[in-house]
Amino acid sequence: MTEGFRPSHPKVSIDDDPGIRAQIEALTGELSQQQLAKWALIIAKKALYYVDDQQRYDRQLRLAIDANELWQVNLVSVYQVRQALARVSALNSNSTSSIGAAAIDCIRWAVASADADENALRASDQAVKLINLTKPNDAAAITAERQWQYDQLAGLAQNIQQGLRHML
Repeated sequence: MTEGFRPSHPKVSIDDDPGIRAQIEALTGELSQQQLAKWALIIAKKALYYVDDQQRYDRQLRLAIDANELWQVNLVSVYQVRQALARVSALNSNSTSSIGAAAIDCIRWAVASADADENALRASDQAVKLINLTKPNDAAAITAERQWQYDQLAGLAQNIQQGLRHML
């Protein structure tokens, strides 16, 4: 369990499936910051599809994701991830749509999960906000997104447990 991690209510205003979010919260408390960062990047890579066309292939997005992945295996420092994160934040102000801005916010929070583990859950919430924007008033789409997030997290947790058992 991550020391001091306390999941909280969404920081963004979203229509949500509170039951699945509560399950996600419960599971996040059992994983390390690196594991949560891995999960957040899975979510962020899905959000890349919604980034504005002129930004989709921006090198800064890929570098920020790479910085987080390298941080997960102790090849870069949190400071270097923060530097990459600052460049992603600048992209947000250049978004031409609210959907593109929400997608970049999702990616930004996922990358920021290297700095603080609760940012992984913020990336998750931002992905739900993205669904709210792309499919307004579609409770089934929101539930499907949350279930997909939970399945990704549970699969990651299960793989970690299997790996630990294999090591013993």
